[in-house]
Amino acid sequence: MRRLTVLLLILLAVLRVPAQPDTVRVNALLEEGRRLLKADKLDAAEADFQLALKLYQVARNPWQHPIYDLLAQVSEMRADLRKELEYRTREVEAMEAAHDTVNCDYHYGKLSLAYSEQGLYSFSEAYARRAYNWLRSRYKFCDFYGYLSIEIYGLIKEGKPDEALSVLRTITTESPPANIAQRIDLNAMYGNIHVAQGQYGKAEQRFLQMIRAFRTTDFKPLYYASEEQMMLDHVYYYGVMGDFYIQTRQYRKAVPYVQDILSFPQGRVKPIELTRFYRMQFVIDSASGNYVTAIRYFEKSKQLNDSLFSMASKKQIAELEIQYHTKENEQSIKLLEMQGKNQTQELKDVNLQKNITIAGIAAMLIITGLAWVGYRNKQRSNRALQAKQAEINKQNGSLQQLLKEKEWLLKEVHHRVKNNLQIVISLLNTQTDFLDNPSALHAIQDSRERMQAIALIHQKLYQQDQSTLIDMHSYIHELVSHLVSSFTDAGRIWFDLEIENIELDVSQAVPLGLVLNEAITNAVKYAFPNGGHGTVRVKFYRKKGRDLVLKIIDNGVGFPAGFDLDARNSLGIQLMRLFAEQLEGELQFHEREGVEIDLRFRQQFA
Repeated sequence: MRRLTVLLLILLAVLRVPAQPDTVRVNALLEEGRRLLKADKLDAAEADFQLALKLYQVARNPWQHPIYDLLAQVSEMRADLRKELEYRTREVEAMEAAHDTVNCDYHYGKLSLAYSEQGLYSFSEAYARRAYNWLRSRYKFCDFYGYLSIEIYGLIKEGKPDEALSVLRTITTESPPANIAQRIDLNAMYGNIHVAQGQYGKAEQRFLQMIRAFRTTDFKPLYYASEEQMMLDHVYYYGVMGDFYIQTRQYRKAVPYVQDILSFPQGRVKPIELTRFYRMQFVIDSASGNYVTAIRYFEKSKQLNDSLFSMASKKQIAELEIQYHTKENEQSIKLLEMQGKNQTQELKDVNLQKNITIAGIAAMLIITGLAWVGYRNKQRSNRALQAKQAEINKQNGSLQQLLKEKEWLLKEVHHRVKNNLQIVISLLNTQTDFLDNPSALHAIQDSRERMQAIALIHQKLYQQDQSTLIDMHSYIHELVSHLVSSFTDAGRIWFDLEIENIELDVSQAVPLGLVLNEAITNAVKYAFPNGGHGTVRVKFYRKKGRDLVLKIIDNGVGFPAGFDLDARNSLGIQLMRLFAEQLEGELQFHEREGVEIDLRFRQQFA
């Protein structure tokens, strides 16, 4: 009996063991993918990494985080920040599920950077803190200050420079800098804190100490493991100096740092960084009155940014061409099959004629005549069918060409409208540097946000295949993210978005986006006075059939006592009502635990 029990336990253990992947094949795929990644063949590298990941998932192998790291590197090289964040999140989840703590600081640090690039600084701080606390607990200080700088940067972006200074002093007292690289990072962190506190003199002293120390290591192989890391540090620290002097309007001091980066040969500086330096030069030239040069650098920045999308468009065009040629080949094959059937029928007719000839010359002549008449009729029919087929193919080709031209013309219109709006927005940004009137500054800021809401619509129309439908889930997330980043103190407000996957025609997407822009702007400005914290919920869903509902709800202080919406001459409320009328919808304001704005309308189809 005991032996039977032992055998059953062994059998159960065997059944629970997951299937093992083909380790040799997975390692080969990963090695080949890394080689393709170094050669900048991103599509092929991604395909190898995805296949390796699939093999691990099928085999239920938990060691998947190194593969997610490689996929995130592919997205980073494509400047696809959203996809990179998705892979970094899965990377950390897989690492924690596998209980792999050997290099957990690396995985936490990468996820922290991905959140920081998306402007999600509270999440970035949390994972940066995990990374450097893990290093401190194991007395490993090689990358300690790098992760600490991410947390400091996040606190500054959340409007907490004093808290950032306290954290920095406490941690550096316990773990002072051990080498020149850490001293460089320490000066950079103090400089950023002093800028946030408005102490520009102290900030400049720290940044000058930073750049002097960095120049002792700049492009020296002794301090770097790779040429790529040398270039990344050079661009980063020169960018810090350029940003500081532009922010403090010391444009002449910013010139050498910006021009140094712009002087590198093509391909040395990553496109996403090069775009940032083009924008710096645009601000410098605008402030100096060199408007022609400024617009030229602004256009360079936009063209470089748009090139990320043109590559995807070229790929889609190539796929369409392949599909078109495939259909043409299928039609040619069908035509050949038809001709083959005709030839087979002709051979049958000839055999029939031979058999009839044996029966008699008279019968042969009659049948031959009939066969000849039938043959001629078939030839005429075939020629007529071929002529019709050729005409149909010609008309289809013309229609397809006209359709392509129409689609590209629409894309070009949206592209130009978007660029023109961006130029106007940038000129308004430049104008605010020369205004001291708060009312004028607020009016320009409100106008800029409204134009940005419209520009986002045209940007999406330019990037997607469908020329008139907007994915509202993606659009509303991007619009809210932009509005949050445009307010310096918006970090105290939590935004909760519940957006269904709904597509709207551009004629409805524009007024809806402007209503949302006005509602969120009012909530940030008035719902939480005196630096208060709170939550703004945005819900967009389909109630029934074509009936759609947009709700913006805050838990702020609500309307002031005696506030009359009908008597109040507010431009924001007037605009929201005007846009609601344009949507042929119903706009209502409610005061419960704050303010609730309710917009209901019917979806229209073009």
